[in-house]
Amino acid sequence: MTPFEYLGNEHHELARMLTVLQNMAKAVEAGAEVDRGDLDAVMEYFREVGDLSHHDKEETLLVPALVRQNMDWFHGPLAELRRDHRQERYLMRSLRHAARQTRGWSEEDKRHFVSLVGAYADLMHAHFRKEDEQWFVEAERRLPPDEQAALLKSFEKFDAEMQALPDFANLKARALKLVEKYGGS
Repeated sequence: MTPFEYLGNEHHELARMLTVLQNMAKAVEAGAEVDRGDLDAVMEYFREVGDLSHHDKEETLLVPALVRQNMDWFHGPLAELRRDHRQERYLMRSLRHAARQTRGWSEEDKRHFVSLVGAYADLMHAHFRKEDEQWFVEAERRLPPDEQAALLKSFEKFDAEMQALPDFANLKARALKLVEKYGGS
């Protein structure tokens, strides 16, 4: 397995949870109430797994390796990757805020939630495509095989340390239950 296949596998897992979030938005759009605890759990998943784990591997392990191979930090794929991650974080914070509101949602709150989910899903899907089809292809071309092997080991070590954290393991287990409850492809 290459480090890029490894990250691509994470994209598949994140996409499953994205489907859960989109299904929640469809339910709200159809007039149903969504369990705010479940929504908060989905957003915690994206924060912990998507941002603090997946993005962290990209930003602290992959990007520095690519910069060492003379890939431009300020322009092109690395700058785009960082911009996308900032936009994802902004939308994620907005969705977490919606999940944690203690009062009932007004019709405007519901429309706003559905709109945020649409923007977040569109951004995530486009980001996954760019990484899988363009950026990772370029990174694989630039990084020598020995550096790719070291990068993969670093990813595996990072994830082993994350999995050893009880809260992280519990969060992932809860997310799998939400895939069963709300459907995730």
